[in-house]
Amino acid sequence: MTTATHPSGAALLLVLWAITVISFSVLWMANVVNLELETTVSDSAGLTARQIAVSGVALGLHPQVKRDDTELLNRDLGAGERMEVRIRGEGARFNLNRLLKDQDRITMLNLFTLWGLTADEGNALIDKLTDWVDEDEFRTGFGGAERTEYEAVGITDAPANRPFRSVPEMGRVLDMEKLAALKPDWAESFTIFGDGLIDVNEAEADVLQAVTGATPEMVQGILQQRRGSDEIEPSEDDLRFDDVGQVAGWLAGSTLPLEQIMGRLTTESSVKRIDSRGVVGERSRRISVVAASGEGGETATYLLWEEK
Repeated sequence: MTTATHPSGAALLLVLWAITVISFSVLWMANVVNLELETTVSDSAGLTARQIAVSGVALGLHPQVKRDDTELLNRDLGAGERMEVRIRGEGARFNLNRLLKDQDRITMLNLFTLWGLTADEGNALIDKLTDWVDEDEFRTGFGGAERTEYEAVGITDAPANRPFRSVPEMGRVLDMEKLAALKPDWAESFTIFGDGLIDVNEAEADVLQAVTGATPEMVQGILQQRRGSDEIEPSEDDLRFDDVGQVAGWLAGSTLPLEQIMGRLTTESSVKRIDSRGVVGERSRRISVVAASGEGGETATYLLWEEK
């Protein structure tokens, strides 16, 4: 007797298979919806963080807002939102193109040796920086690098033979990796904006040492005076110098003539850098702006706008 296969068994298997497929489809769709929802919320938080950062830029550029207005510039806005703004004059940094145009090897060598390069390494790097911006194809000094030297290491579009267009471009110069290994944040000491004068109210110790030829002890006297009684900078008790002559007493005995030093300094930068950070929960956006001020302190020109 032959036993026939019951059709209901095959049908049941098909139904179970269909249910399984549908279940997986529903779960997949649910995951997609959840992912899209999370992305939407995340994007919304990121957008709000950017809006806060933009507001911080506007606040920092207001002519009546000062760098030591810390309560105004750093605020909790509620609901997990926060604004953090830092104002600095661009005179806290060396104008790279100005140093090279003026052939100020002394200042550059002072800075590079402070950061750990030997005198020979520092001079060789200065030669290479000079060759990057000059228009000829002749090597500068003993350490220069023109097209032949770059091609030897597989670089076919260097040197630029023009002034630097950005500070990161400086990192492309041969031997800069040696300096970067010793001073990873080297870029924080350079700019391509401003008149090249160093602001005694803004510059860090190594920049002040390099431009004045002063000892660390001399420079520390200036910084202590600047920071006020709480020794924190920026803060509300900071003391600003109104005239470069006010720092002359600390610089007597430096390796450079005092008159020459005074001609390299200023007490007010005409170009400001605003670093603004907006925070919403775990999301944050950072905007850095460099702007030149016009007459009466009004913002005249945006020179740089970077977002991270």
